[in-house]
Amino acid sequence: MSAVVITGARGYIGGRLVGHLQRHGDHSLTLIDRSNAADLKEACAGADAVVHLAGANEILTAENPEEALAETVSTTWQTARAAAEGGVRRFVYVSTVHVYGAAVEGAVLDESAIPAPRGAYAVARLASEHAAASHDVDLVVLRLTNAVGAPDRPDVQRWTLVANDLCRQAALSGVLRLRSHGWQWRDFVPMIDVVGVLEAALDPAAVPAGTYNLGSGTPTTVRGLAELVQNAFESLTGERPTLHAPEGPDRRPEAHRVSVQRLADLGLRADSDLAAAVEETARFCLAHRGELPS
Repeated sequence: MSAVVITGARGYIGGRLVGHLQRHGDHSLTLIDRSNAADLKEACAGADAVVHLAGANEILTAENPEEALAETVSTTWQTARAAAEGGVRRFVYVSTVHVYGAAVEGAVLDESAIPAPRGAYAVARLASEHAAASHDVDLVVLRLTNAVGAPDRPDVQRWTLVANDLCRQAALSGVLRLRSHGWQWRDFVPMIDVVGVLEAALDPAAVPAGTYNLGSGTPTTVRGLAELVQNAFESLTGERPTLHAPEGPDRRPEAHRVSVQRLADLGLRADSDLAAAVEETARFCLAHRGELPS
């Protein structure tokens, strides 16, 4: 049995990861959140792996960038130090592809690209990568694209994520309203694949130390995602939500792609069905309609 410490365990990814590890494999889990963060050093002593998910999300960072920067980076530093001092053999940090900066049309983003983060959220995540690497830990950095899937409970504060937001809108009003024209390209990756890669990364024999992009490798527009939401709700309810979006540009941007070849070379492919991940989220929203934020 492997002993795994998970920080940010009550968050969007953390909640799903905890459930996944409880159902699969042979793991003893110690869950760290704000309520018991003082126990971090004790929890790391003798643990086999730490998955570090704690840190301010992009919304909180935009609201208070100075505080979020300081808290996110210092939390990573403290967690990696506790892991090193506790003799933890594997440290997994979930970062973001936003560390690469603005996407260039037609480009392929791989891990050799020089980071050029824009905005406090991406800066904090890149700085946290360096903070973790400053300690004597066997480090895996996973630069995540855009996870899609139901949260483990309705009070997880990630309803601003585009897939979650659209499913929430459809469940509450039957109408989808995009905040932008929707022709932007994104890499959406099913949550089931995200937690599967995280589980594999616990094992140094399966995933060598290093930095990896974690995504699907397939670009999809925000409008394409909205169409999947429409399809899911039409299938589940018999009614198709209407879509409203601002007028788009005269020329639609060319897709860029996030390379996920490094993980694929290890046999780790995020190839689950995106439509199924959207439908999972739609079902969750319909089942918890009374508990969703309005």
